[in-house]
Order: sequence, then structure tokens, then C-alpha cells
Amino acid sequence: MASPRTTFTSHGGTYRIEQEGTFLDLARGVGLYLPSLCGGRGKCAKCRCHPRGPVTEPTPLEAELLSPDELDGGVRLACQARPLGEVEVAIEEEVLEKGGYTEIRVAPEPLVRKAFVDLPVPAPHDDLADVERLRKRLGVPVWAAPPVLRALPAALRNAGFHATATVWDHGAAGEELLAVEAGDTRERAFGVAFDIGTTSVVGYLIDLFTGREVARSSRLNGQQPWGADVISRATHALEAPRGLEELQAAVIGTLNQILADCCADVDPGEIYYATVVGNSLMHHLALGITPATITASPYVAVSRDPLQVKATDLGIGLPNAWVYFLPPIGAYVGADTLAVIMATGLDESEDIRLAVDIGTNGEMALGSRERILACSAPAGPAFEGAEIRHGMRATAGAIDRVRIREDVRVWTVGDMPPRGVCGSGLVDALDQLVRQGIVDPGGRLLPRPRLAGKIPARVLERVVGQDHTWEFVLTWEPRIVITQDDVRQLQLAKGTILCGVRILMDELGIDGSQIAAVALAGAFGNYIDKRSALGIGMLPATIPMGRIQGVGNAAGQGSRMTLLSRSIRRRAETLARRVDYFELSKHPSFEDIFVESLAFPSPRP
Repeated sequence: MASPRTTFTSHGGTYRIEQEGTFLDLARGVGLYLPSLCGGRGKCAKCRCHPRGPVTEPTPLEAELLSPDELDGGVRLACQARPLGEVEVAIEEEVLEKGGYTEIRVAPEPLVRKAFVDLPVPAPHDDLADVERLRKRLGVPVWAAPPVLRALPAALRNAGFHATATVWDHGAAGEELLAVEAGDTRERAFGVAFDIGTTSVVGYLIDLFTGREVARSSRLNGQQPWGADVISRATHALEAPRGLEELQAAVIGTLNQILADCCADVDPGEIYYATVVGNSLMHHLALGITPATITASPYVAVSRDPLQVKATDLGIGLPNAWVYFLPPIGAYVGADTLAVIMATGLDESEDIRLAVDIGTNGEMALGSRERILACSAPAGPAFEGAEIRHGMRATAGAIDRVRIREDVRVWTVGDMPPRGVCGSGLVDALDQLVRQGIVDPGGRLLPRPRLAGKIPARVLERVVGQDHTWEFVLTWEPRIVITQDDVRQLQLAKGTILCGVRILMDELGIDGSQIAAVALAGAFGNYIDKRSALGIGMLPATIPMGRIQGVGNAAGQGSRMTLLSRSIRRRAETLARRVDYFELSKHPSFEDIFVESLAFPSPRP
């Protein structure tokens, strides 16, 4: 019997696969992304699709997670449904922007240089080898790796020996010939700075000599189908037969997609340098290193050294480039936090500052030029819409602002009809529910009878349910609600962040009033309403609101800074060993502080 054939259509083209399996697995097989925040375990119901053709009957999980109307309309979960014949599935792949950033001007101090050489043509009386000929003209003992040597004869002769040599400075190890290009190309040298996030990956194409941004692109991390959080991916890497190889290939594929997006006017051969930041797990997975030591006690990284590898050795489509991985700080505080510290200037500040990169794995640093403490707070994916009934990412139609007065008013990304609620909208909604007394300090969404006469009538109508299943309706059409379970997920996430900040403050012996500035990094940090963040107790109440600022993708900015300057690269290497990595669970009062941090504060005026 012939295998069923599935045709996937997306903005990137048409893909066919003749194979058995769930639509989620088949989509992975052709390199397409379907949302699957639970890693395909049938828990999140985010992988809805609409297959056209013969498919398997709905599973019990689908019957539980999809409404009768959805099932009657042909909606299925891609992690459950399988093709039985000729089936077509349309996929709308999401592309994320990680937000803006507070740009820091960096004077270019590149590790690469280019020199135009007009070489004498070999002759019977001039039998110097090609590399020797270049060395003599350049005046330095340049050396070349075998791939460059293989291309060198044709490159010089096709150029008539009028060419540009690109040379990489290895410091004490000398200079390496990276490429030889026909003609005078001294003004063209590019690099790319990557920030590999758990959810999304962003890349910036930069002119190495001027510092000018040429292009940028962001994509969802191709590892998403194996789970929204680092633990799910680590589990896949360790338990699946080829788990580590799959995850490495997925993230390298994402980097190559970003390069394709950025290289409309730049030849990949003109990109000579790339820098990479990411949390420690993303660092290990991108390099194909097992995460086994990170996920088991005593939780240590395999390597915290800065690493430089050839792009081609990793499968990155840059034939002439070195790739530099900034060093992680600890097992759960990665190079992305190191980059945030540099981008916010925390390590050079005389005043105490706090930097918090809010994401699936919240990381934070507190201190000044005297001393810096850093820790990781596993907030989970709730702030990114995962494990929330109607949660979604910050794409078109996501509710990103909520206000409750006489009734509820919502705003959406792109001013489109609402489809769900994203992180900033969730924090807004929870803050408003706490202010109105609809959610009590312990996190209970109060039943309607308890609220009668205490809140406006139209708002009261939105408290629906019975017994222990009360919900709050944000919009009626479509029906988008905040459930009690949603409140608990957000309460846990915000409590984890606050607990981390409080413990770092305790270790430094300070209170919130002594923190001169707070930088909220990442797209979520950039768009969150700081009044709402304080309102739900994500940050200590003693921190004045005016000191809190969203700084966007500071990790990406730190990667850019390192790309442009060898001095900043040295700064990063020194700083990584100067930051004290603190394990929250080792604090003697961790449990008490964590429990206290779960409570919602009294409403601010």
C-alpha cells in the first residue's frame, strides 16, 4: 500500500512528503514550523491546522481540546492527526521581531582587514608559491587553511593577479588569509551578530568597517516543535535517539534562514565574522554539545570558555567566516545575560543597576563596576502566551493592552480583530483584575456573588462560571477569557522573577530604593507597561517607577558590540569571569522568599 502524501503550502513555497506520521512530524521533516509549545504532547492545543483530504478520526485529546464547531469545521491538532491519503495543509509560519534596542555607538575595531594587492605574474625567473607571493606583498607572515588554498590558484589567475586579500587577526597566532577576491573590494566587509533566544532568533548584518546596520531579520527558533521551554528541549536532546542532532540542525537552519533574509545585497562570501549569544542551553545545542551536565545536579556547563569555530564546521552558510560564541556565565545564566550587562553598561556603572531579561528563562544581573551578581529564574513560557487558555505571541490580533473602568477596553497588535492575548496584555489584564479586586492577593479569581455591588455592572457580567471554574471575559466576540489556571501560571512566573531580584538584593545587602536604574530587556520587557509590572509585583515595590526602562533586545545589542570591536570582545571575556553566578535555591531563605513573592501587592493609586 502506497504511503499517504501530504502537501504543505506556506509563504515560502510548496513542500511534499510521502510518509506516515502526524502532521507535526511531517512538517518538521520538510523544515516547516507549526506552533507546538508543549513539544507535541497534545497539551497546548496551539498546533491547530485545517487539513483537506482523508485524515484519521479525532483522538480523545482532540475531542477534549477542540470545540465541536472546530471539529465539525475540519480543524485538527497537528500533533494528533495523520494523513490517510492525498492531503493538503496550509501553514502560516510566524516570524517574530524581538523588539527594538537601545543602540550604543561603537567605534569599529575589526578583527578583519582587507588589502588590495597587485602581484607580479609567476614566470620562470619568479617561481614563488602563491601564498609566498601574497606574504611578500602584504609584508606579514600570513597563513592559509586548506579550503582557502584550494580556491587560491583560480582566484588569483581569474583576477589577473589584481585582487583583494582578506586577512583575519589571530593575535599572537598570526594572521590568516580568509579569502582572495577579484579587483578592489576593500570597502566591503560584513559581519552578522546573532542572538539565539529560546523562542526567537534575531540576526543583524553589519558593515564591519563603518558599524552601519545593513539588514536584520528575526525568525522563530526552529527548535520550537520540541517544546517552548529549555527543559522540554533538553529532555528531547537526551532521550530521543537523534535528539541532539535534530535540535542542533534546527537552530543552525534558523541561522541560515536569517542569513538568506539579510543577504539580498551582500554575498555570503563577503561575511567574515559572526558573533553568537544565547542562554547556556542554546549555546550547547547550537554547538552540538550534550546538555546532560546542565540538567542534572550539580548543574554545570560543559564549557564556559569563549569559543571560535569555522562557520562551515557548524553548517552555517558562510564560506569565509569565523563564528565567535561569547562565553556563558553559568549553567543557567548564559552569554545573552553577559551581552545584556555590557549593552546596559551595568559593568561600568558607579551606581547599582538591575538588568532583567524577561523570557521563558528569566535571567537577571544586579550590581555595579564593583561587583555583579547574576541568577536565573525559570519563569516558564506564560509571559509568551504558552500554557494560557487564549495566550499567543505578539503577532497581529494579539491583545497587548487592557484597561478596566466601567467596562473592559482592549487594544491589539496591528489594530486587528482580537485573536488571543500576548504577554504584555496578560500582565495588563492581571494588573487590572488585581486593582479591581477581582483577583485577591492570594491569586484567587473571586466568584461573581463575592463581587456584586463592588465593581461596575458591565465588568461584573464578565465574571462567568460556577463553583471553582470562574473566568473573566476580556472579549465576547471572539470569546477570549482569563481563567483561574491562567492567573496561577502568571502568578508563578511573576513570583519567580520577583524572588530572583529579592535574593540578589539580599546578597548585596540593599533595598529597591538603592537601585539607580532597572533595564527590562527583550521584546516583552520593551513593551510591558511598567506600572502593570509593579502592580502585579513582578518587581519590588520599593523601586521607583521612573527608574524602570524597557531597553529592547539588549542581548542582540551586546552581540553587535562584540562583533564590531576587539576591545569589547576582550571586555566580554574578562567580564564573564568577574560576574558571580548565584544559584537561587542555595539561599537559606529561598522557600520563604519565593512563597512571599507569589502574593499580589495592594493596588497602587
